[in-house]
Amino acid sequence: MGSCSFAAKSRCAKKPACPRGLVFAHVILPSRIAQSGYNAQTIVSEKITSADAVEPLAIGVDIGGTGIKAAIVGLSGELIESFHEPSPRTISALRDFVQSVVKRVKAPVRGIGVGCKGIIDASSTRVKRSPGDLHFLEGQLLSEVIGAGEVPVCAENDARVALIAEVLWGAARGRRNVVMLTLGTGVGGAVLVDGIILHGAKGAAGHLGHTTIDPRGGLCICGNYGCLETYFSSRAIESDYWAHMHRAAPVKLPISSTGEVPNPASIFRAAADGDECARYVVDRALEYLGAALVSFLHTFDPEIFILGGNIATAGPQLIAPIQDKIVRRTKTLLGREVPIVFQKLLGYGGVAGAAGLVFLKQNLLAI
Repeated sequence: MGSCSFAAKSRCAKKPACPRGLVFAHVILPSRIAQSGYNAQTIVSEKITSADAVEPLAIGVDIGGTGIKAAIVGLSGELIESFHEPSPRTISALRDFVQSVVKRVKAPVRGIGVGCKGIIDASSTRVKRSPGDLHFLEGQLLSEVIGAGEVPVCAENDARVALIAEVLWGAARGRRNVVMLTLGTGVGGAVLVDGIILHGAKGAAGHLGHTTIDPRGGLCICGNYGCLETYFSSRAIESDYWAHMHRAAPVKLPISSTGEVPNPASIFRAAADGDECARYVVDRALEYLGAALVSFLHTFDPEIFILGGNIATAGPQLIAPIQDKIVRRTKTLLGREVPIVFQKLLGYGGVAGAAGLVFLKQNLLAI
């Protein structure tokens, strides 16, 4: 297939046997998550049959460095059925996964949306740059890689599809100016200005994790020095804790027998409980994040900031000190407070947003 075409619909397929290694689960409406206790690890069954599927459907695919997820998604943002397995390491493995999902659909779908790390040419679905374990996708057209026959395929950077999900169904619903950071192993970003997601000349706009915070800082994997990602990411916080834990006392977080350091969530909890080492590391990381958000506020003038990814599970202690820094540093020029919120669709925003991309392309939804 070439670039996106949204005139075609898929043909229904009979339900196949579950391929080895592929995990199927049925998911529920976002509005029911609080009652069910749903999170990224616990999925509640509420399957919808083809007779119930009265709204348009799309398939969302989220290709990550360690795992790949997919879901059948309704126009209302409902995840009807979800699928996940370890990240593919070859084109054929990726194609097999997506085609297995397509065969599970009991009704026609409007298209397949794909979110993928790196720089994606959304007009052609070509992966221009892809980091780490997904390097095998560089130069590939995802529409051809997936090989979905008559089902149209569109693609976008993973942080942008996460932002799409939040604008359509989540924390930024109804907003037209939003900055989102996805805080995980690295730091991703996406920006919505006047209802338009920024792409830039070559599709690289919004890589906010590679904003220079300290020109004399450490070397980033991108080749730059002192990027936000080198100060505020899972990798950076864990590394910083490792470097300081032998010099600060008392250190309350136990180190495993393998020498593995605690994860960011436990470091944030320890900081809140008074661990001096953890508090130093967290305060330092928040100082850099706050400085970055002040710059983004002056650059993009958003209505709201959204923090997503696994670090966003750290809790309220992450937000208050940053909010205070932003207010103090921007009140003279801007004179207003910009709320900072957590990603609402944490754990499944990638697949929801990828499906939302299909609905946007077909003008079934609008920002």
